[in-house]
Amino acid sequence: MTPGHGTRWSRGKNLALLTASTSMDNAENSITTVMFPLMRDAFGLSAAALGTIVAVAKVAGAATSVPWAMLGRRYSRRTVLAICSGFWGVWIMAAGMSTNFTLFLVFYGIGAAGFAGSGAIALEILGDVYDDHHRGRATGILYAGVAITAGVSAPVFGLLAHVDNGWRYGYLCSGAICLVIGVLILVFLDDPRPSASSSAPHRDELETKARRTRNGLRQLLRIRSFRYLLVQRLFSGQNVMMSFGIVFLVEERGFSTSTASVAALPFSLGYVVGTLLGGRLLDRLHLALPRSGRVVMLQASQLAFAAIAFVALQLTAEGIAPYAVLFAMLGLLQGQVPVVNRPLVMAVVPPHLRSLAFAVSVYLVESVSYGGYALLTGYLGDQIGLQLSLLLITVALTTANGLASAALYHPYAHDSAEQARRDVTANEG
Repeated sequence: MTPGHGTRWSRGKNLALLTASTSMDNAENSITTVMFPLMRDAFGLSAAALGTIVAVAKVAGAATSVPWAMLGRRYSRRTVLAICSGFWGVWIMAAGMSTNFTLFLVFYGIGAAGFAGSGAIALEILGDVYDDHHRGRATGILYAGVAITAGVSAPVFGLLAHVDNGWRYGYLCSGAICLVIGVLILVFLDDPRPSASSSAPHRDELETKARRTRNGLRQLLRIRSFRYLLVQRLFSGQNVMMSFGIVFLVEERGFSTSTASVAALPFSLGYVVGTLLGGRLLDRLHLALPRSGRVVMLQASQLAFAAIAFVALQLTAEGIAPYAVLFAMLGLLQGQVPVVNRPLVMAVVPPHLRSLAFAVSVYLVESVSYGGYALLTGYLGDQIGLQLSLLLITVALTTANGLASAALYHPYAHDSAEQARRDVTANEG
């Protein structure tokens, strides 16, 4: 019996396109991290400005993630995904042509507001294509592709440090790639769910949709495991290491931008290994320990990440090689987070609410927390130094969050079993 929807070729093609769409938001973050030292010189910025860029992007994405998910339920998911992850790249191109930092923030924020819609819709389609025992591996492949894109783009765009206005060319190229991806999704993506009617909704229909969304949110928040997962993502400080890692090497360890950007590649390669091996390990662990395996892996990856981040922030070395090794280890552990978190959500949330669940958890709660911590890291970096700032937010907060994740064991065992029973009943019906 083949898992999920469609043939192996159809699933592989869909997964590749979903990976490409999800990659663009992460690629923009990677490019911004590498290009920031050049933008800082061009606009006369401080380290806090990077936190502002990340915060604006995440808050903009958080504000639009749920509306994009609603559009995906009202209209064709393929069309909506092509728009928000592809054609929306024109705003990134506009950001690259900005004449001042304020204008850059406006265009970059608008671009982030569009890209935020891609993740929730892509993950919902992924959940429809693959069954429960294969979602860990499929999620791992998706985020491995995301990491490869970010890892390859970072050193490539780092070479633009030797070109006048190189950061502008980086954003122009990135936006153009988005447009190509939008066309590919529109032409080749097979959506397993029939397209919704594309006729303009009446006022009564809009009110009904709004009522259903409110009811869906209430239903989601009644799931105890989902509430715990929201709190867990709210207090996750891991992501700021990805945003400030290159800047840390430039400002605190004295490397050039082009040399420091080399560390992004081993981080991404480690991320790829973490997602691919992590996805397979998660599926096996879930089969062996269906009531707790995913939570065990979530805790272990968080605590190990905090330990390696502590070593990386304390190390003082002449060459980039030791940092590259540590960044590869951080990437491996970071790659396990989405591989574990997304199947956790899928296991406890009914299929018809998954898009809304991912919009809330990944692109609302996680984005707001990411943006807030990035803003705080940049501010503290100017006040007490970037090293101490990252120690507090990445190491201390991640350690506390990893220990507190133990509270998820009991509710997850109950809620996942309940959802599995509902799925069996629905399939029999």
